[in-house]
This record gives sequence, structure tokens and C-alpha cells, in this order.
Amino acid sequence: MSTSIRIVLDTNVLLSGLVSPASASRTIVDALDRRRAVPLLSAPVLAEYRATLLHPSIQTRFTELTPWRVALALERLRYIGDEYRRVKTHFEFPRDPRDAMFIELSLTGNATHLISLDPDLLTLPTSRTGAGKRFRQRLPHLQILRPGDFVRLQGDLL
Repeated sequence: MSTSIRIVLDTNVLLSGLVSPASASRTIVDALDRRRAVPLLSAPVLAEYRATLLHPSIQTRFTELTPWRVALALERLRYIGDEYRRVKTHFEFPRDPRDAMFIELSLTGNATHLISLDPDLLTLPTSRTGAGKRFRQRLPHLQILRPGDFVRLQGDLL
């Protein structure tokens, strides 16, 4: 098992990984399941995953994503991942305050990668905003990548 790769998944990547069999997101979710990397979790992130995956619009659109399958996927992540019950770190992210929990978890869990499809997160490392500067100061080694970019860079390890 590779414990040197510590990943925070944005909710959109987890959703894609569960419903899109040929996607890079699925490759990542499968690699986590095979313990090629460690998923990092916190109570707020798990709550976000659950709320999004069980949202009626998602349930209607992706009928294969049953409540039972969602519960199983989240339990599996908790079993193979590092779960932080208390994330005491605070990161001010005015552009999208709901995404702050992913950055805070990255700080607390010493993440190597944050995988996302969200432009607000993806542009953070190069942003000239105060949040971008704080991000570079506090997380100089964290890579925020799209799923496809992560798979291309880490493919031999996955």
C-alpha cells in the first residue's frame, strides 16, 4: 500500500467515480479501494458526500446510485481512509466558503493531492487573491488536480 499519496476528493470526483465506469474519477476511486493511496475524510466532508449523493436530483439522474450503494461506498472509504473527527484548522475561502472544508482537511491530514473538477479549487494555487497567497504559504506541496491529470501523473502507481 502506498501511504505516501494522501488524497482529498472533491464531491464531484467521488460522484463521477461512482457513476462513470470509464472515467479517470473511477480509476482514482478504484485505486483507493485497492489501497494505492489513502483517502482523507472528515465529518463535514462525509456529510457533504452523503447529502450530495443522496440528493433527490442525483438519485433520479443516476438510478444505479441507490442509497444502499451510497452507504456502502462511504463505509468503504471510512474503512480504508484516514478519518479526522476534528478538523481544527481554519482556511478562509471567500470565493466558495463551502469548499473550505476540503482545504482544511488537506491541511489537517497532510494531503499530497486534492482532486477536483471545481474551477474555484483548481485555480487556487495560481490565484493572486488573498486566499491563493494563504494557500501557497500553508500548503506549498499540495497539488490540486483534475482527475485526468492526476491519473496521467500517478498512473504507474495506481
